Amino acid sequence: MIDLHIHTSNSDGDFTTEQIIKEAGKSGINILSITDHNNITSYNDIKNIPVEKYYSGLIIAGTELEFAKDGKLFDMLGYGINPDILRGTEIIQKGMIHSTIEGETKILNQLKSICDKLGIMYSDNLIIKSANNMANDVLLDDIITHKENEEKLKELGIFDRSTFYRQHFCEPKSPFYINQTEGKFDVFYVVRAIREAGGKTFLAHPFAYKLPNLKEFLDELVANNLLDGIECEHRKHTEEQIEWLKEYCDEHNLLKSGGSDYHTAKHLMGHSNNNQKAIVKELVSDWIYDIKPINNHLYK
Repeated sequence: MIDLHIHTSNSDGDFTTEQIIKEAGKSGINILSITDHNNITSYNDIKNIPVEKYYSGLIIAGTELEFAKDGKLFDMLGYGINPDILRGTEIIQKGMIHSTIEGETKILNQLKSICDKLGIMYSDNLIIKSANNMANDVLLDDIITHKENEEKLKELGIFDRSTFYRQHFCEPKSPFYINQTEGKFDVFYVVRAIREAGGKTFLAHPFAYKLPNLKEFLDELVANNLLDGIECEHRKHTEEQIEWLKEYCDEHNLLKSGGSDYHTAKHLMGHSNNNQKAIVKELVSDWIYDIKPINNHLYK
């Protein structure tokens, strides 16, 4: 199995870099990429971890950079990047500090005000405890524990972090929308940053954005030569969606990728389609071996 979309506690994952590598070894992952949001700190961590003690597969340097388009935020995965080159870019330098206690507290207070207007209960002691403690996740994790909110949340279509973030926090039509695109980088900047660092660009989890016309969105990115590939297999993609994306890649000569988007223990590393389908290395065999892994001494 492979997993080219994993997050650590350096961004919004629950586990440290060392814990992720240990879990990858236990889960039988052959090819791994840590893709923290606007962040490559894990590749500094790895220098001080006895990787070969826990993991015998390949580690491909990666990242997930956000970009703003049409008033919304999207994500571009970069694989085969040189961390030392990418580290000098403005998006990474900002990304290292983009989630601060002060900044997320401000957003949390805005979300609390929205809850007040909607009659949604939240705990009195709800606060941001640390950097990278994202306000939208903190609020959602709390409001779903209040039984008084069940009917209202169901009415709004809020069931988990994913539905809250993509369909409300990032959706201009939702009462929970907070504009996060101000000061963000556009897709041209993000693609240039990845490619100048020697990487390949893959649009992350296309169906997660709930776009009214995904094909039109992809066609625009392809027409502007912004994609090397697409993340076809993903935890949130159904089998039907996976096959549609694979066919799109074949039709447009794009590479394919896949990852679980692993954040917490409830996500199954190396699996797509709601944790049901193992992501096999054949998906990426036409390009992945052209990339030099960061643990080159283990390359087989």
